[in-house]
Amino acid sequence: MVAPLALTMIVLVFGGVVGIASFQLRKDLRERVVQRYADIWGPISRFQLERGMNDELLGGLNLEDTIVYSLMEAQEIDGALGVQVFDWQGRYLAGVPAGIDDADLDFELLGRIDESMPWGRFLKADGLDRSQSELELMVPIFSEGGEDFGVVVRYLMEGDLVAEEFGAIDGKLAKQALWAFLGGTLLVSAVFLWSFWKLRQARKEVELRVQRLATANAELAMVAKTSAIGAVASHLIHGLRNPLAGIQEHMASDGEGLESDDWDDARQAAKRMQSMINEVVDVLRNEELDALETLTGGEIGAYLKQKYGELATQNGLDFGLSIRGEVAMSARDGNIAKLIVSNLVENALDATSEGGEIEVRIEAGEGKFDFTVLDTGSGFSEIARKNLFNPITTAKTSGAGIGLAISQQLARHIGAALELLRSSSSGTAILLSVPSNSGDRSST
Repeated sequence: MVAPLALTMIVLVFGGVVGIASFQLRKDLRERVVQRYADIWGPISRFQLERGMNDELLGGLNLEDTIVYSLMEAQEIDGALGVQVFDWQGRYLAGVPAGIDDADLDFELLGRIDESMPWGRFLKADGLDRSQSELELMVPIFSEGGEDFGVVVRYLMEGDLVAEEFGAIDGKLAKQALWAFLGGTLLVSAVFLWSFWKLRQARKEVELRVQRLATANAELAMVAKTSAIGAVASHLIHGLRNPLAGIQEHMASDGEGLESDDWDDARQAAKRMQSMINEVVDVLRNEELDALETLTGGEIGAYLKQKYGELATQNGLDFGLSIRGEVAMSARDGNIAKLIVSNLVENALDATSEGGEIEVRIEAGEGKFDFTVLDTGSGFSEIARKNLFNPITTAKTSGAGIGLAISQQLARHIGAALELLRSSSSGTAILLSVPSNSGDRSST
């Protein structure tokens, strides 16, 4: 009786030890898996923010908008379900996709912000509040001095991969516990050593998977950054190329044989390049203006009339301007719209022959402001219409300002739509439609 009872007690104690150890290791490994994902997204978030600060468009916004837009680009990464941004007090600032919960952080999550370290938790599907498993990652981000800004980013990711890793860990733990339990008291040491060795192998496998994920995300982010910078740079270089070539040609001749018209051409080319640079710089600087400052349709129209009225007359063109309704936009959105319309007018000037007409219509519609640029030029070719807002090589001698592709990017930045209404041998009409509440939406 004593031997079986002792054996039974040993087996029970051994089984309890194995069970407790396995459960604790299971919990620890799960926490490590989730924490590794959080550790990966910390650098990714800072990379996204740094890229946004250096971006020519986002970098000109006010600091809060730059942070929000930069971080919400993570929504484009495969497996992302949503991104939310909170301030340092846990107040909700912005989130994507539309309709995502806009509640402030609860006390449980808010209490961990002061740790200034990323963390996460795995949320199982329960069939009620959650139809699929999710991985919730919290990443606090603050400036180096800790005084300029501080935000907390919540990433909601698909939890299938994490659940698979949990299942693999659970399966291995169950098998190892069973072998250890059946091994008996005489094999306790050997079974435990084998068990922990297998656990170390499982941990290395998890680390390898996490490392591969980090590498893939870093490569994806770098490709996105490089392509964006390349697109903007190519259009600016394209816009400046021809005027600069003309100036260089005049300079190479040392002034010999040049008439006054040639010097006028050189001055106009230099003036065009300086104007292009100043417009872009002014718009980016004006994005720092407070959202309460406004630009009216009259102010935008006066700017266009002053800039292009005399030039149109010199080219033998009739330049018309009409304003209907009360048009009032935030200074930030108004200046970007002004830059887009300026580019459209410049294209119309290039495309319209002497004796033709150019008209700009500014209208206040229901929930939007419309800017329509019409001309009596020859219109776009069939190939040009198919690639109208894509980066292409143009044959125009004077360039196309910031280009229709860049105009499309700027329009999307303020939630606007840029579209070709018509184009034929009798003329062209292009519409820029800006939502009247675009300033509010872009800040969220």
